[in-house]
Amino acid sequence: MKRERIKSIALTSLVILSLVLSYRLWSYKPTYDPIQRDYIQNVKIGAQKDFENIVIPSQVVVHESNKHFVTSKQSNILPLYKALQKVEISNFENLTSDTSEQNFQGITKGKNKIEIIFPTLIPIETLDKIFKLDSKRLQNIVFDRIVIRMSQKQETSSKIYFVNDSLNLLYDATFDNSGIISAVGKIKSNYKHYTDSVKYKLQTGKTIYLPKQTVKLKTMEFLTSDIEVDKFKDAIFIDPTNVRKESSDSGDTYTDGTRLMTVSPLNRSITFVNPTIAADENQSPNVLIQKSVEFINGHGGWTDGYVLSGIKPENNEIFYRLNINNLPVFKNATIATKLGKQDDIQTYKRPLYKLNLQMEKKESEMELMSGPQIMEVLDNNKSINKSLIKDITLGYETIFDGDEDQINKFYYNRAIQLKPVWVIYYGDSFKKIDQDLLSRTGVNIVGLE
Repeated sequence: MKRERIKSIALTSLVILSLVLSYRLWSYKPTYDPIQRDYIQNVKIGAQKDFENIVIPSQVVVHESNKHFVTSKQSNILPLYKALQKVEISNFENLTSDTSEQNFQGITKGKNKIEIIFPTLIPIETLDKIFKLDSKRLQNIVFDRIVIRMSQKQETSSKIYFVNDSLNLLYDATFDNSGIISAVGKIKSNYKHYTDSVKYKLQTGKTIYLPKQTVKLKTMEFLTSDIEVDKFKDAIFIDPTNVRKESSDSGDTYTDGTRLMTVSPLNRSITFVNPTIAADENQSPNVLIQKSVEFINGHGGWTDGYVLSGIKPENNEIFYRLNINNLPVFKNATIATKLGKQDDIQTYKRPLYKLNLQMEKKESEMELMSGPQIMEVLDNNKSINKSLIKDITLGYETIFDGDEDQINKFYYNRAIQLKPVWVIYYGDSFKKIDQDLLSRTGVNIVGLE
């Protein structure tokens, strides 16, 4: 009897021990030493930005009877733009097929209308990241303008219009008007101080507004510095430790055997190419913007006031242009990305410099031609194909100070001038109207980028 009891206790003990060992085996989590990487890709060159700080209107136009008052000043634009971001916008309806050309002009440019104009077409999905839109039924639609009425009445709701001006595409929606009454009131009391402008319709279908009178703008000068190239190398190569550098008279080249980054001291710019990424079929503008912003935010690539300025879906390209005083800057002042397959960046081009301090010196004021004078110059130039003119705008041209003997050195505190110019977006390039050449030799437009 005792022997049987001893056997039973021993068997029970073995079963318990087996269960304990099994539990420990199942729940065992081995500790491994962390893998040590030889490089760190968490590089921040500048800032990260939200969409609302990248997608910025270039103009606000107040339509009063047959007059058009235009402002490009952010102090006038941003209060209304920010107020619109806080209101709910819903009940979208497509009015395009039911709206005649005359009614389209009346709705978008009629009396007491405020037209908010963007520098390029914006996908509705991107606008949805900026505004509170109930636009789930809308996809793959792009707009370049938003129109509201200049009313200060305490209405519970009012109409807002989303417009693609070149295609006469028109959607309306409703929003709580009380949320923007204050911002509209400021515009209503100040708009007569805006620039009295003439409306022109280009052959592409786009409507532009040019000042009736000549324009006076100042040439500005800034001190700049170059961004350290090694920061870009560490930010955009997968394994920076595997990157080798080769130098030549034209600049430095960095490669890991497949990817390539070239540095141009002359243009103070870099170009990154990843040939392992195949070209993709045309992506939607929304995807292109989303992936481009994610890529640039990934290394804090926003060094100055760059805003969304162009989309080429046929090439999967996105462009962000440096803006000063809410006017575009030309000549090596653009960040550009091209998307390939697997949503990876195939090419990345950008300036290497960043602005520091504006120099305290007497700024020279320039008098630029009026809108009617600009149109006369274009009309009188028989070599210009009017159907290729996509836009006409005021802007700044960059002029770098520097000694060519020092071309391969970094130019910390090197000066840059921003000279006011009239710019024409012609075909796929930007050209300026050089007033000096115009008066001396009759040359009308010259290449800018």
